[in-house]
Formats: sequence, structure tokens, C-alpha cells
Amino acid sequence: MTKKVAVDWDEQQIRIVVGEVSGKQTRIVDAALLPIQTAGVAATLKSWIAERKLEKSECLVAVGRDSAELRQMEFPPVPDEELPDMVRFQAVRSFASAGDSATVDYLPTSRDEKGVRAIVSATGANRLDPIRKVVETSGMTVGRIALRPIAAAALYQIMLHDSVANSTRSTLALIDLVGDEAEIVLFRGRDVAFVRSVRLPSQSPARVNALAGELRRSMIACGASGSPCDIAIWGTEHRHKEELDQVADRLDQGQDKPSEKRLINPLQIVDCDSSVEPSVGDTVGRLAPLVGLLVADASHSDRLIDFENPREYIPPTTNRGKLAAMIGVPAALVIGVGWLFWSQLASRDADIEALEKANASLREQVKVADVSVTRTERIDQFLDADVNWLEEIERLAGALPPSEELILQQISANADIRQGGGRMVVAGLVTSPDVIDEMETSLRDETHRVVGDGASQIETEDAYRWQIRETISVESSSVRADRYERIAKASEEANATDTSEGTDEAAEGTSAEPASSAAESGKQSAVPGQEEQANKQSSGGSTDVQSEVSA
Repeated sequence: MTKKVAVDWDEQQIRIVVGEVSGKQTRIVDAALLPIQTAGVAATLKSWIAERKLEKSECLVAVGRDSAELRQMEFPPVPDEELPDMVRFQAVRSFASAGDSATVDYLPTSRDEKGVRAIVSATGANRLDPIRKVVETSGMTVGRIALRPIAAAALYQIMLHDSVANSTRSTLALIDLVGDEAEIVLFRGRDVAFVRSVRLPSQSPARVNALAGELRRSMIACGASGSPCDIAIWGTEHRHKEELDQVADRLDQGQDKPSEKRLINPLQIVDCDSSVEPSVGDTVGRLAPLVGLLVADASHSDRLIDFENPREYIPPTTNRGKLAAMIGVPAALVIGVGWLFWSQLASRDADIEALEKANASLREQVKVADVSVTRTERIDQFLDADVNWLEEIERLAGALPPSEELILQQISANADIRQGGGRMVVAGLVTSPDVIDEMETSLRDETHRVVGDGASQIETEDAYRWQIRETISVESSSVRADRYERIAKASEEANATDTSEGTDEAAEGTSAEPASSAAESGKQSAVPGQEEQANKQSSGGSTDVQSEVSA
């Protein structure tokens, strides 16, 4: 049997589930919740994988809602093989981060004579490449990078399909509580209708009130407000029963009275070794997306949104004669070119020897260049925390809704010295929940991640009745790109100035040549001192960077 590893992580913890796959059957054999060590995510994961000798396993990664844009979209009734191109074309026009290099995948939810409805998600390479690097550092290969709430929803659909089928018209809220975040998936019958990820307060009753409020907002967004809504939370009786009852009571006070509430232990609805559940304790609910990834990977991958294996255009089949011609002609060309190449190998020996000598003379230069590159990278890592907060505040001011809809009360910003970039936290009041979604969409792009702490309604006669708190993260890669752009611009201006001065000196005639030569001589004589001072500054700067990195 083949072992596969499903993993996801946040700022504090790594969650891991290991499954043995035999055909279309998956058995859970190990699980762990690891606090992230000082060395970072990659080192913590690599150590755990090495202890269990899983280095060559396939790794399935679950990513949160804040790593990608997500929307419910409708399309004309087209064949399945043409839908991927249509989805990508529409996503490029509608999503802020869906450029030509973005990865787009989707999950069809329903199809009828009017068209196709699907949940579409897009993300950029700046989100996916760091994930691939962590997995490869641990010795594993990336099999899937799937959206976490959709993976949990797939587990519910696959393993509890009977209960879904018996309530084809009701609304179900499936909640996954991950630390101080809640991932909400709304089902309308068998279809996933809405997905939302929100940040919650750490203490009750504010946590329960915020969760109930987000459920109401989600139901309003998908057109299910006022109808009964079943509630299901991934977790155990000991950890989540009180929270489930309190959320149900809050909804019971309004129009969205739940007709059924339940707790689901993800390890009890699949084939699982008896030793796995005691190793993770009452936090087993956090493993639902990873268990869903392992179960869906075997035979239900069409229920996932997978950025590593997005749905692509399916080309039409061709006849065998044309296929044989397409294969035979290139094969004949390859054989002919190979014969010509082989006949000329003898005359290439001298060229190879000359190139080897040239390469040997360049190795020392390469070593010196490698040292320079390493020092530059250390300095770059230090400067990646130098966020231009004035520009960020200017961007924020231009993207915020008008004052008739939002009042900004507080702005705070701090740089991340270790990882680079920084975070800006804004708090204020809005007139309606729709303003929050509009603001988050306008602020989010390839270099800015926006996470809301949830909205809470306050008792006031004023129009601003909703209190919000949004966290805007500035990626370190964007800080570095802006810095390089400024350096390149300054270099171009300096070159243009030097060219202009040279032209003016040439126009003065031969009488200016002695003075020019003297100035050039003075300039050259000043260079050694400047170089010595620059070397001293460079040496001191390297020490500062080393101290900062060590800290």
C-alpha cells in the first residue's frame, strides 16, 4: 500500500494526517498537531517526516480561504470540455489576482438548461511557490494544493451523502473552527452554495455572537435568509458541544432557526486506526480538511478545487491514422537529425576540450560571485521589512468606500523583521455588511492579503451600525520589488546625467581638455579612498544583518 501525507499550517501550528491508499480505499494511520519551532515551518515539518521515514511520499496540501479569491459565478450552457477556458477567461476579467500567470480552478455546483453554476477560485504564483518549497524541503513531492473549506465539504459529501440526499431543499451550515478562524460552507441541498472564512474573537460570548452574525450574513449572501438552517461543526462533544448549543440559541432568537444541529468527528466517519484519535485529542475537528483531501484524492478529485491540478481544456479525440502520422513523421525527423549529429561528433572533441579549459578559468569568478550574491540576499532579507507605510496609507485611502458608507476610527501598522513585509490593521464602522465585502475586494491583490476579524452589530441610532476590524498584510516580495524598481530608476537617471555632462564637455573644445583631464585624474585619485570606506561600511552592514537574522 502507498502512503500519502496531507498537511496544512498557519502561523502557530502544523496539522498532519497520514493515510494508506489501496486502490480507491483510504485508511488513516497517523496524525499530528505540531507547534511551529523557531527554525520555521519547513524545518519542523522535515523533522517530523524524517522520523517516520516518509520523505518520498506524495504530499497533499490544504490552503486557507485567505490565500485565494473565491466567487460564485454563472456561465452559459456549454460542453464540459469547453468550460475550463470559459471559466479562466471570465476569471481574468473579474478577479483582482487572476492575471495571465494566475492559477484558476473551479467546482461546478449545478447544471440545467439555463447554464452552469460554479465556485471559481484564483491565486498567484507568489502564494503557491512558497508552499511547494516547504514540501520539497521536507523531502516529499507535491500532489495537490487544494482549498481547505472545499476539502472539508468534500468529506461531508462523500462520507455522509445519505443525510445530504434526504434534505435536498434545506440549507446546511458546515463549520470548521481552526484556531481563531472559522471556515463556513453553506450547502443548498447537495450543492456547495457559499464559502466564507472569518476571524473570530478568542473568548466567549463575543466569539459565539460573531460566529452567529457571520452565519446570518452568509445566508443573506446566498439567498437563504429566513429559512431553517441545519448546523454541523467538525469536532467532539467535549470541546464543541457548548459552542454549538450557544450558536444555535443565537440563531433561534432570529428568523434563521436551526432545525437540526450536530457534531461530526472526521476520524469516526472514515476507516481509521484506533491509535490515531487519542494522539490528537479534542482538536480532531481541525483535521477534517486533511481527511477530506485523502479520501477525495483516491476517487473523488472532481469535488476539490486543486491549484496544483486545475481543470483544463479537454482536446477532442483524433483518428488512429492521423495519430500515427503525427507520431511517425517527428520520429523519422528525430532519427535523421540524430544520425547527422552522430556523424559530426569526432570533429567536436577539440571544441569540448577548449570549452572545458574556459570553464575552469571561470570557476573562481563564479565562487566570488556566489559570495556576493549571498551577502546581497542577506541584506535584502533585512530590507524586506522596510515597508513604505505612506504609500500603503495612500493606497488604503484610494480604495476605501465613501464616507457615507464607512468611518475609519483607527489605523496601526508594524513591520515583520523576521519574514519581511508588514501588517496594517484598520478599524471602523460601516453602514451595512455589503460594504465590508466591497472594501475587502478592492484592497486585495497579488501583493496584499486581507483578512477580516468579523463584523459585530452595535446598538446605536446612527447609520454606522456595524463595527469592523480588517488586517492587511503586505508581502515581503512586493517590498523587495518596489525597492529594486527605485534602484533601477535612480541608476537610469544617473546614467542620463553622466551622458549629458560628457556632451557639454565635448562642446567646449580642445581648450577644456587639460581641465577635464585634471578633473578625471582627481576623480580617479578619490576612488581608492571611497572604495576603502565603502568596504568598511559593507563589512559593518553585513555584521548588522547577521545579528538581525540570528535574533
